[in-house]
Amino acid sequence: MTAPYPRRRDPQPLGHGWEVAVVAGSGILLAVALAALTGLAAASAGFGNGWVWPRGTVTVVHVLGGLLTGHPGRGLPPAQAKRVAGPVAVYAGVAACEAMLGGIAVTAGVLFIGYHRPGDARRGLATRGEAEQALGCGRLRAAKEIIRPDLYPPNPAQGPSKRGAR
Repeated sequence: MTAPYPRRRDPQPLGHGWEVAVVAGSGILLAVALAALTGLAAASAGFGNGWVWPRGTVTVVHVLGGLLTGHPGRGLPPAQAKRVAGPVAVYAGVAACEAMLGGIAVTAGVLFIGYHRPGDARRGLATRGEAEQALGCGRLRAAKEIIRPDLYPPNPAQGPSKRGAR
């Protein structure tokens, strides 16, 4: 017996599994770094002498290194380094931006799980309308003991069960 739809062989499958994890981890690392830079910029705009944003990849790496080692503003050009707020304000801004990123991530995860539950049995089942369209109302009523035995137990007055008759 063959399946109604033959399996399609994809010449380029999604991957071996580790690629998705690397992409997800890289995305998380990028989001955390951007949130830290946004916290530095917001703290400098609010409590320092103006908005600060590093230009270029090398500068971004040096500024993130300065944040990690306890020297906010290190790696910035001298004109921008003068505008950086104090360490307490910078780390409060970074913490606030990281907390907002965490809240957004948790909200997105909850919404994703709410709409796309992995292994949900309802995902592959037909709706009432689809089942009625495919089988017809009379055929569904005739097979109600087989379809939903919890709602329609077999009637002992009818004799042996129709389940074994197939």
